[in-house]
Amino acid sequence: MKRHEGLRLRAAKLAAAAAALKRQSGLTAPFSLAFLTDAERAPNPLLIARVLPAGAAIILRDYRLPNRAGLAAQLKSICDARDLKFLIGADLALAESIGAYGVHLPRWFEPDRICPDGMVVSAACHNAKELAQADAMGADIALLSPVFATDSHMRAAGLDAEKFLALAAGAPLPVLALGGVDETNALSLAGANVAGLAAIGAFLA
Repeated sequence: MKRHEGLRLRAAKLAAAAAALKRQSGLTAPFSLAFLTDAERAPNPLLIARVLPAGAAIILRDYRLPNRAGLAAQLKSICDARDLKFLIGADLALAESIGAYGVHLPRWFEPDRICPDGMVVSAACHNAKELAQADAMGADIALLSPVFATDSHMRAAGLDAEKFLALAAGAPLPVLALGGVDETNALSLAGANVAGLAAIGAFLA
């Protein structure tokens, strides 16, 4: 119970920081806070799903996870009950079959068909070219990363706040800040087209 309340408090702080970013940008975006699953760093995504505030999103990654469809069904059930938005990465067929809110496009994934009307599309982006490509593919929101140093990509150099803000300002769609972002540094990323933040480890700290 103590751990559960600690996770709930982490989620609330991140939600407040994400809402502040969205408010300062004045954007309308599908969501302002997203948790990305990671089987190694966050082996119990169901627990995170149970503490996220209404309106937040969960993006199922873990592309090679055994029984991924089973986990998707469990997460979808929790999201429906708690008014969360559930997106599935790199599997349009699975997203359609369980009625997911949307689909997430990693930069290596090229869907073989257009997403159905009404399905929200998020895209992983790392530079201006990928932001433009995401927009051309019909993405509604981009996760721009890595902003700062992150355990998810330990060898990748972070964009830093200045470059992130410049890329976001020139982006053709709303962006979420991803990579080493939490409530302590999120406000340094407030700017044009910045709709909120996404994270993995920040939900667990």
